[in-house]
Amino acid sequence: MGGENIARGQVDAAAVMASWMNSDGHRANILNCDFTTMGVGVVFGDGGPWWTQDFGY
Repeated sequence: MGGENIARGQVDAAAVMASWMNSDGHRANILNCDFTTMGVGVVFGDGGPWWTQDFGY
């Protein structure tokens, strides 16, 4: 794995992407062209939802 974005509490995918794109570190992961694979996940549970993006080479 090369990078990971994690967020909690955004109500939908559009909201979490807006949050990540407004964060320098998260945006850098998303725009890093060295990453060639990506996995995504969401868990709708207590204290969440929890959102993840995992980036690899």
